[in-house]
Amino acid sequence: MPVTASVAPVWAVVLAFNELDYTRECLRSLRALDPAPDHVLLVDNGSGDGTPARVRAEFPEVEVLALGENRWFAGGVNAGFERALQAGAGSVLLLNNDLVLERGALGVLRAALEADPARGAVSPKLFHFEPPDRIWFAGGIVTRGFGLVRHRGVNRKDDAFRDRACAIDYVSGAAVLLRRETLERVGLLDPDYVIYVEDVDWSARARKAGYTLWYEPQARGWHHVSVTSGGGLTPLKAYFRLRSGALYLSRHEPAAARPLAWLAYGAWTAWLLLGTAWRRDLDSAGALLLGFADFTMILLGGRAPVRRPEGFARRARRR
Repeated sequence: MPVTASVAPVWAVVLAFNELDYTRECLRSLRALDPAPDHVLLVDNGSGDGTPARVRAEFPEVEVLALGENRWFAGGVNAGFERALQAGAGSVLLLNNDLVLERGALGVLRAALEADPARGAVSPKLFHFEPPDRIWFAGGIVTRGFGLVRHRGVNRKDDAFRDRACAIDYVSGAAVLLRRETLERVGLLDPDYVIYVEDVDWSARARKAGYTLWYEPQARGWHHVSVTSGGGLTPLKAYFRLRSGALYLSRHEPAAARPLAWLAYGAWTAWLLLGTAWRRDLDSAGALLLGFADFTMILLGGRAPVRRPEGFARRARRR
């Protein structure tokens, strides 16, 4: 277990894929933080809207790492982590490009991380942008016996949710301050997940390594939820939420939990299918059925099929 408390210098790593206006908003919020991060790195996942050039021109203090291709969430974030660690970062503030933090949030997160060397990472309280008092994330919970992952307080109004700083099962990859030693010991995000649940998997590995994951409600942020992935249910989200859930269950939950998890995920899939039928969204319905078939195969011990996100994204664009 690490004994060094200091987490300086703090690097902020922002992952972007198109959505330049949201990226600008995020970077402006980083400029306004007090205290501010020591260095800001924008990782661009092959945007087609000129994001790297525009950010270099408008935010000269920001380092831009243009990957030239979409490595999806884990691949893009890992490139940012590697750059920050190589440059000597003591901790990394990971942010989605569609999220802004309150002015004092980084100072609160840093104090919480430095308060206990056993804390490997700290997440803030996150709200929807609209309405801004509606909670999106107040810490992550994995339901025992089912292996189901969920956000505490999701969609609750802030004044109706009893809250306190506490240990949690998983931190959110949308906004989290991670200790350098934890990243070095636990490793980076697992690219097998492609998208979704990478943060839950990383958190499970961190807890198994003996680290505490912490939630600090005095640090707050606001999130334009699912902007990059298209908002609402899309074929991409329909398939990979199920595939990633199965990978997590197969790697981190006991075999005895899988039958209940299969029933729970099956009920959730059926509920989503009703919605796709109502909207006549055949592409998302097909992705859900394929996702649940692969979910079942993975839980039974089969290998995760190789399915690329680009195929689901193309399907969505044809609609």
